[in-house]
Amino acid sequence: MPFYDLYCPGCDSEHNIMATMADKTNKNIPCPNCGSKDLETLYRSAPAYIKGGGDVPSCANAHSCGAACPHR
Repeated sequence: MPFYDLYCPGCDSEHNIMATMADKTNKNIPCPNCGSKDLETLYRSAPAYIKGGGDVPSCANAHSCGAACPHR
C-alpha cells in the first residue's frame, strides 16, 4: 500500500498515511486527530536532481559530450 501526504482542513493538520488507492479515492481515510474523512492530498515538489558534487571536477570534454560522460 502506498503512503499519502494528506491535509485535514477540519483540524488544520498534515499526516502521512498508508492506505489503499480505493480508500483514498472513496474518502474512507479518517483523520487521526479529528476523525474527519474530508482529507485533501498534498502535492509536494520532487527533490532537485544534483549531478555530482562541489568537489567533482568538470569534464574537459563538456563541449562535445554534454558533461554527461563517465570519464571524469
